[in-house]
Amino acid sequence: MLEVAHHLSRSENATVEFCALDAREGRAKSEALAAGFGWTHVGTTWRGRTLSRAAALARFAWGLRRLRPDVVVATTNLPNVVCGLTWRRSGARLFVWNQADVLGSTRIGPSSFGKALHAAPLVVTPAFHVSDWLVERYGADPKRIHVIRSKVGLPAPKDDPYTWRRRLGIGDDGVVACMLAHLHAGKDHETLLRAWRVVVDRLGADGTPAVVVLAGRPAGSESSLSALVGELDLRESVRVVGEVDDVSGLLGACDLAVFSSRSEGLGRGATEPMYVGLPVVGTDVPGIREAVGDVGAAFLAPPGDAAGLADRIVRLAANPELRAQVGRANAALVRERQSAASTNDVYADLIRRSLRG
Repeated sequence: MLEVAHHLSRSENATVEFCALDAREGRAKSEALAAGFGWTHVGTTWRGRTLSRAAALARFAWGLRRLRPDVVVATTNLPNVVCGLTWRRSGARLFVWNQADVLGSTRIGPSSFGKALHAAPLVVTPAFHVSDWLVERYGADPKRIHVIRSKVGLPAPKDDPYTWRRRLGIGDDGVVACMLAHLHAGKDHETLLRAWRVVVDRLGADGTPAVVVLAGRPAGSESSLSALVGELDLRESVRVVGEVDDVSGLLGACDLAVFSSRSEGLGRGATEPMYVGLPVVGTDVPGIREAVGDVGAAFLAPPGDAAGLADRIVRLAANPELRAQVGRANAALVRERQSAASTNDVYADLIRRSLRG
């Protein structure tokens, strides 16, 4: 949402202030403050019985009203629901619900989720399958739902491919793949690692070393994945690098990207590598299939199919011309479909037209 905030501030001369539901420090806050936006918080939990939740909603409504917003924009499940249930009491003229995924919530029951969703005049999703999910599962009004892709763009690399490969201990003769995803249960690093054991063996038979780089912050799965790396004897063929601040540089040192996941909205683990011209091998779930389009569909394997994932990786690893061809098509698709003109401009225009009535 920071990208949207920048655009609304510039194009609409809007005053933007972020309102968090807790007081935790984090990257979002630091980036918002560095960009010159206001930041506040209204402590809001979703625990306990009905009365405690009602009290939390009342506190949030009062805190939001003090900000005197014209437009309330929320994203992720809890902010969407809290704002959906309170935005009218804030005096705002418009509320925009942003649904990024199809995971739902174990904390928020379907009744509260549906009630809040139906109170939203505008709902924005990054993909058509997310829109369909809201309609089919919660009976959302499709006329209120708008599919607007998230803008994809990366800064120039800080380091060149040679520097990155040396940092990772990888030679120029090896095939390097990368998966951009935080290490948590929603992603399927396990299937990737099992596939990578097959890839290493098959490419190694021809004397080609293969390394996969896992880039993303630890989020609960790191211990089990480390154990699996040891079990599969992959310590020489896997690099776990944590969160990376030079994504462009890392991707520039790679030959292909892999995105193994259980569920996605429109996965940035696919679209960012596509943006820089890499082919993507991934899981055939709706959010990844929609991200890679027709050209990339041939390189998707069924969920949990390690052998199928390995086959597709080896096919690209063994064919530089195919990698280049698919990479060019990927870059063209993302740069046309997810440019600022086709994302942020559309978002701002939607808000503008809605305020006019």
